[in-house]
Amino acid sequence: MTRQKKLFAAAITLPIAVAVGVGLKVRRASSDTLGADACDKDLAAVFELCEAGGEICEKPPEGQEEACQAGCVMAKCPNHVACTELDPIWCKPCEDEAGALFWRNVNEVKDLCNAYELPEVVSKAQWEAFEACFFPEVERRCPALVGKQWYLPPDRRN
Repeated sequence: MTRQKKLFAAAITLPIAVAVGVGLKVRRASSDTLGADACDKDLAAVFELCEAGGEICEKPPEGQEEACQAGCVMAKCPNHVACTELDPIWCKPCEDEAGALFWRNVNEVKDLCNAYELPEVVSKAQWEAFEACFFPEVERRCPALVGKQWYLPPDRRN
């Protein structure tokens, strides 16, 4: 193959490979399912799945987007995160809503208490059943939250 033909082949092959790769990434991200080995092979995809505004960290309070994402990653890949001085978000206690542990508990319990998919319109009985599960279970996992209004926005707490 001449040099000119090789350059032409590369010029055609490279954009096709990039398009296929991007298409696969978009498809994976939109499906929101990660394989069992995602933590080992593609930790960045886990962080992407856990981004604020996504399905798991849909609407965290302002300023807590990173903590929610960290908590989600902590839940999905517990062996891949550690408390280090480099990023204290992983070290904060369970009652600190600026830390990963608080959000890991909240997100896991939310999933636990929503064992069935709630419809768009939730009945009073469905909401009461969720509350009866959610609040006590979060407080069971983090006793330091008992008696605190952790579930209210900071500006509405006593």
